[in-house]
Amino acid sequence: MDSISNLLAAPDLGDLSPAEWCQVFFIFSASSVVMLQLLPDHMRRTLLDYGARRATPNQAPGQKAEVEAPKAGFLDVLTSYGQLPHAWFIHFYIASVSWSIFWGWQFLSKGTVMRTVAEMQHRSAVATPSPEVELTGTLVAWLLMSSQGARRLFECLFVMRRGSSPMWVVHWALGLAYYTALGVSVWIQGSGAILQSWESPRPIRFTPQIIIGAAVFGFAGAQQSNCHRHLASLKKYTLPNEGWFRYLLCPHYTFECLLYLSLAVVAAPTGCVFNRSVLCSLVFVLANLGTTAYGTKVWYANKFGADKLAGKRTMIPFVF
Repeated sequence: MDSISNLLAAPDLGDLSPAEWCQVFFIFSASSVVMLQLLPDHMRRTLLDYGARRATPNQAPGQKAEVEAPKAGFLDVLTSYGQLPHAWFIHFYIASVSWSIFWGWQFLSKGTVMRTVAEMQHRSAVATPSPEVELTGTLVAWLLMSSQGARRLFECLFVMRRGSSPMWVVHWALGLAYYTALGVSVWIQGSGAILQSWESPRPIRFTPQIIIGAAVFGFAGAQQSNCHRHLASLKKYTLPNEGWFRYLLCPHYTFECLLYLSLAVVAAPTGCVFNRSVLCSLVFVLANLGTTAYGTKVWYANKFGADKLAGKRTMIPFVF
């Protein structure tokens, strides 16, 4: 936490390294999502709800409206513009896969873009001594992130149903920015090892930390896929109640968080438990999905009754 506090207290943003820029983006985005929770209920739902949970003014979440209610205020008018199909979520995973391919190609070809960014990061790491990620951890983290993006893209194309419900363009833009920053974060703290590997071969060494982190990542990905398949098999707006859904309302969000936690372990610098940049991305995921999970709980309670949710946690076992 001290490192994050120091990052936020940095007097000159021009002195930040590429990794720190990614961290600032994740923390700022997470803070913005949390701050929105302080708004009045109607304003918060207008800005944050999307898809089936998005209620029209004067309509409770989950309540079916026969006729769309008139716009009630400035925020309703504002968010009525720039509405995009919720199915555009697929663009997030297209972006994720595209960035993974781009950075992989840059690594293999010793590309100018990666070299420039890596040299900026390495100079910063030398000026302010900090541990860096070894080549093995960097490559494994990149491969895991690539597999996650490819799996989610496959699910969007062939598993999940494409709905016609809307989302605000701000949600879409933030998602694209997130996956762009994440595509850099998985390798940026291994810049020194990348540059050295281009000069001479580097040994590939699988540490217990990398192996355990990758195993947890694989488990979380498989369980999340099962959750998505169950959701896709349901009739429209049916309460999911099989597998992990017997214990959690949004287990697919739970495993999303576990994916990034394990990725932070795999990409950790030497002597560290977590990769700071990837861990900051997890902070954003927790804030964003936590908000969405709470909205889903309210929607479920209104539509199916609070008694149907008894005994289930929302997203994090034993906590939330």
